[in-house]
Parts: sequence; structure tokens; C-alpha cells
Amino acid sequence: MILLWYSFNKNGEGIYVNYNTVLLGTILSIQIGTFLFFEKKRRDPFVLLLCLQMIIYFLFRILTLLNYEFSYVFLRFHFTVENLNYSLIFILVANIVFYLGLTLNGLKSSFIYDTSKVKPVQTHLVSLLIFIGYFFAFYRNIGLGFLEGIMGMVLSLFVNIGTILFMSIVYLLIFKERIPIRTKYIVFIGILLMVVIQTLTGSRSAILGLINFLIFAFLAIYDNIKIEKKYIAIGSILLPLMILIFAVSTFLRPRLENREKIGQETFEVLKEFDVKEIVIEGSDLVLAGVFDRIGFLDYCAETISNSDKYSGIFNPLFYFKSIVDNILTPGFMVFDTPKASNATTFVYNQRGTPSLSLVDEAYQSDQFTLYGEFYALFGKWFSLIPIFLTGFLFKRVYLNLDQNNIYLFFLKRAIILFVFYNTLNSFGLDWILSDIVGIFFTYKLFKSFFRFKNFATQEITKS
Repeated sequence: MILLWYSFNKNGEGIYVNYNTVLLGTILSIQIGTFLFFEKKRRDPFVLLLCLQMIIYFLFRILTLLNYEFSYVFLRFHFTVENLNYSLIFILVANIVFYLGLTLNGLKSSFIYDTSKVKPVQTHLVSLLIFIGYFFAFYRNIGLGFLEGIMGMVLSLFVNIGTILFMSIVYLLIFKERIPIRTKYIVFIGILLMVVIQTLTGSRSAILGLINFLIFAFLAIYDNIKIEKKYIAIGSILLPLMILIFAVSTFLRPRLENREKIGQETFEVLKEFDVKEIVIEGSDLVLAGVFDRIGFLDYCAETISNSDKYSGIFNPLFYFKSIVDNILTPGFMVFDTPKASNATTFVYNQRGTPSLSLVDEAYQSDQFTLYGEFYALFGKWFSLIPIFLTGFLFKRVYLNLDQNNIYLFFLKRAIILFVFYNTLNSFGLDWILSDIVGIFFTYKLFKSFFRFKNFATQEITKS
């Protein structure tokens, strides 16, 4: 809040920020502080995630718009500071409604499980599972490219490498020092490899995705996160690394003809990347790009401001067709309807009627956030009702999980937090449903790979 007013006094009003914007940002700061004050008395991972999102992707974005007056999203249609201020008012009201939905279901006391009574066993299965995941991830590189259609479906539904690594992280955090060092190294290498692969295929959120996995796992197990000094030091190292990865992936995205495959083309293009020219000398341009990418406020406000223009997409019929084509009929399509996230580009780029078959010609996936999507989909201010119900239902499911299996209990909690956070940062409810389907099948197929032994019964539990 202090930085916000300091920057405003230093830079004055800008294209997208005026006095009222800073005032609304101040109210948002007070709102977040109030939520956290009550959360400290009664630990609630959902409230922590909501506040985390508001601080990093919304409040911080007001500050960066004062210093870097650039937003790619705001260039799609005419956008003014009044549009941003209106969106902030809606967000402030929606936060209160969402918070009420979450807190009406009071979180029970932290679940305490005596891990001294259980021991992980047959941990080589975890290593095997990671090898299986990467076998499918690299199927093109071992001469199985001709199976691209069926392999793509297998990867998205049954062998989701991100879900496999997430399951492994939860397993390691529960049993910690009881896990053999070799298994820990294999999981670490698997995670590192995922970061490298995502970066080389143009994904700009590789390390951020890993950090999110850790946050969800810690919150699921402990209900809060205590950051030690050594982790703060590690974070100070990771921050410039994340910026570098962002610069590399941004450089690769428009230059690769086939981003899905890592091969000679990838490394030839990578040779052209000049760290000094792009990252150091062009630091302002890189930072502007970083702030634009993590400016979820921009996506939310743009969707709210242009909800009428997107009415052909944000409606139940379009979502029904999208779910049929993208989830229920893998390998073929009935309506030729893309996901909502891939459809909005057809509106602001005037590409005609959204078509699933045309998505790859100029691929673009847009983020709406929960507030932006619900505002456009559920009748503007009437969307406060489903926003309330969303918070209420997430917490209700979280509080009623079966506690018989220590690993599955904490894993399910972590998955619910993962889905909750993805809903907050929504790319569309159809996209989220697609993610849930992939998580569900991968979870069902491989949960038995994570085993432990109960000393009291001497029985090995196959999750």
C-alpha cells in the first residue's frame, strides 16, 4: 500500500491508473489484511490462496501499471481507467461474497496423523511411475510419432506427467526422511526435467507451476506455510531465474513451427538467444512483459468490460458444445467448438465464428479469472450468487474427505486446492473440467504406486 501511494506520487496519473484506482487499491489492501487477520485465528488454506492471488496478480498489477504503462490485453478493445476502476469495484464486492462462502464452512482443527506409525514401502514404484510418465512424454523422440493422435489422448487423460509429479511431491512431503534418497533424487530430476521441457516448448510458467505444487501440498498437509530464512534466500535466487526462463520461452514461442516437439529446430533457435541483448540491455522490455503476463487483473478487467462483445462465447450453449468436443468426444468433434479460452481470439482479432479446427492456425489461450468469467457468463452482478456457491462448495467437499488413508487424504486435499486455485485463475470452466478429467484418470490409474506400511497392523496399504 505504501509502495502504491509512493509510485502514484512519483509518477502521477497514467493511462490506466488514476487517483480513484489507487484509492480502490488501498481498499483492496485493507480487505486482504482483514481476511488474513481472521484467517490467522482460524487457519484456512482457501483464504490464504485467495489473498495470495489478490496480492501478487491484482494489487501488485496496479503498482506495475503505474511504472510500466503497457498491457497487451487492454489493446484488444478501447479500454480506459474507468473500465479498470469499475472492475476493481466488482472484485472488491465479489471478494466479500466469496469469503463468506468459504468461511460459512468453518475449517476443522488441523488433521494430525502420527506418521511414526507408518513407513513408505516399495518406493521404487514411484521411480517407475516417473519413468512411465516421461516415456509417454517423449514418445515422438523414440519413433512413435505416428501414434500422435492416440498418444496425445493418453497423455492428456491417463498419463498426465504434471499430475504424476504432483502426486510424488505430496508423497515425499508426508514421509520426508523415511523416503530413500535415491527416490528423492529421481523425483527431483523428474521435476527439473519438467521445468526444462516446458521452457523449451515455450511455456512461461514452468517454475511458477512447481512453486504452486509445493504450496498446495504444504497447505493440504499443514493448513499453512512457514517460510524459513533459507527458503527466502532460495527464492531470491529463483526470482531472476524465473525472469530468465520467461525471456527464453517468450523468445522461443513465435519462432518455433512445432512447439510440441523438442528437437534440432528448438536448439537452432535457442542459439539466437542473446542473454546480454535481450535480458540485460532490454531489461525494461522483459520486465514489462513479465508484469503484463502476471497481470491477471488485466484479463479480468478486459473480460468484464467487454462481456457484451463475448456474449456469443460466455453462454451455457457454447460451453455445452465445447465440453462435448473437447472432453466427451476425444479424437473427433461434433460441433467444431473450441474451449472458451481459445475462442475469444476469434472475437477481438475478428477471425469470424470460433472454430476448433482453426485454433492451431493462430493458437491463443486467454485467461479470464473466476471473477471475469462468472461476470460474463452468469449475468454480470448476478454472478455474485454462483461466486458465493463456488466458495461454499469447495470448502464443503474439502471438509468431508475420507481420512482412512493418510496419503490419499492429503493428496485429495492438495488436488482440491489445485483445482480451486485454477478456478480462481480460470481459463474457462470447460478448461478446468478438462483438467479435472485428466487428474481423475491419472489419479485412479496410478494411486496404487504410492504405498506405505502400518506398523500396528503390519499391512501394506496400496492407495
